[in-house]
Amino acid sequence: MPVLRPRRFLPTVLMILAAFFVITQPHKAAVAVNVAVNAVQTIAQALTTFSNGLG
Repeated sequence: MPVLRPRRFLPTVLMILAAFFVITQPHKAAVAVNVAVNAVQTIAQALTTFSNGLG
């Protein structure tokens, strides 16, 4: 059995927990993804507005 490197251990555990969350509570997972995407879009819009203001 391969041993996980320390830097790959945490992402693997997070992916397993995320998959478990999606399987057990799909509605809450969809809401969480929607909120995250909206946050990324808001940040991108703010950065665009800021960069346009620089000239």
